[in-house]
Amino acid sequence: MTKHSMETVTGSETLAEIQGTLDLALANEDVSEYAKMCIELAVSEIGTNIIEHSGDGEPVRLRMVVEVQPDAIAVTFTDDGHPAPIDLSSVSMPDEASEGGRGLAIAHRVLDELSYSRDRDGNHWTLKRLRSE
Repeated sequence: MTKHSMETVTGSETLAEIQGTLDLALANEDVSEYAKMCIELAVSEIGTNIIEHSGDGEPVRLRMVVEVQPDAIAVTFTDDGHPAPIDLSSVSMPDEASEGGRGLAIAHRVLDELSYSRDRDGNHWTLKRLRSE
């Protein structure tokens, strides 16, 4: 199992840092192109949500850990922003006229596991995608 991580304060370069960390973690791994595309898409959507919403426009401290496990890719995000007012069990795509709200639904659809919790350390997001699919 390989592990890569990053810690930052969110800003204009954070999404590029997130993508760079994921690219580094997957660079020498035998992961199907489809699984790679799915985890990249989900990480981008959840990362964007954290950057845009967790601090209500203010920077937050963000930690990302990517673990390439024998059967899956697991990504965890931890941030010290506001609680996310969501219920992942009821996530669905908004109607076509909606200007937003698709990120969680997209991530939910392309992952094998998506979970959220909150404790004294902040928000915790876990994303998991099987390697072989």
